[in-house]
Amino acid sequence: MTIGVILWLFPDQAPNQAIQATIEKSAMTKIEIRLLMVLCACFAFWFTDSLHHISAGWIGLIAALLCLLPSLGLTGKNVIDKDIQYGTLLFAAGIIGLSAIIAHSGLGRVLVNYLTEVIPFSPHAPLLNLSLLTFISTCVAIVTNLAGVPAIMTPMAEHLADITGLSKDAVLMTQVLAFSTVLLPYQAPPLITAIALGNLSISAVTKVCLATFVLTSLVLLPLNFIWWYFLGMF
Repeated sequence: MTIGVILWLFPDQAPNQAIQATIEKSAMTKIEIRLLMVLCACFAFWFTDSLHHISAGWIGLIAALLCLLPSLGLTGKNVIDKDIQYGTLLFAAGIIGLSAIIAHSGLGRVLVNYLTEVIPFSPHAPLLNLSLLTFISTCVAIVTNLAGVPAIMTPMAEHLADITGLSKDAVLMTQVLAFSTVLLPYQAPPLITAIALGNLSISAVTKVCLATFVLTSLVLLPLNFIWWYFLGMF
C-alpha cells in the first residue's frame, strides 16, 4: 500500500534510454568485516534478550560506542564534530522525551480517562469497542507520538477491558493498530531521522502519511478486525 501511495502521489516516467549498470565483484574490506561482526553481535544479543535480560538500549549503546572507537576505524576522525546531524538527534530525543514526560506526569492518563467517559462503549458491541479503542490509542499517539502509546495505554489495559467487555489481549493489541498508523511525520522519530538523512521534503512525507492514514483507516483496519474475528479474539 505504501508503495502504491508513493507511486500515485509522485508519478514518474521511465527513462528514454535503458540504463545499464555494471556491478563489480569485490571482496569485503577489513573495515566492512569488522562492522559486520559488530552488527551480528548486536543482533545476536537483541534476539537472545530473554536469556541474558540485558536491555536493548544498552546493547545498542555499546554497539554505537564500538563503532566510534578509533582503533576499529569504523567511523571517520571528524564524525563527532562534522558528520553527525545534531539538530535531528536533538529533535528526535525531544519528541521521545516529551512522550515520557506526558506518561510520567499523568497527562496521558487524564486524556484516556476523559475519552473513555465521553465515548459510548457498549458491552454487546465488541467490534465497535475495538474501533473506539483504536481511536483512543490513535489520539494518544497524536498527542504524545508513537512511543507514548504503550507507556500510557498498557497500564490501563485492565481498566479498559472491564469497561469494554473485551479481553485484555484484544485491548493491548489495539495499541499496535495505533502506533502502526502515522498521521503526521513528527509522531515517528525514526521517520524524522530518515527525512533528515535523505533530505526529503516535509510536505511530501506528510502527504504520504495522510494518504496511508486514510487508506489504513478505511481498508486495513476493517481487514484486521475480520482477521481477529476469525482468530476468536472477540
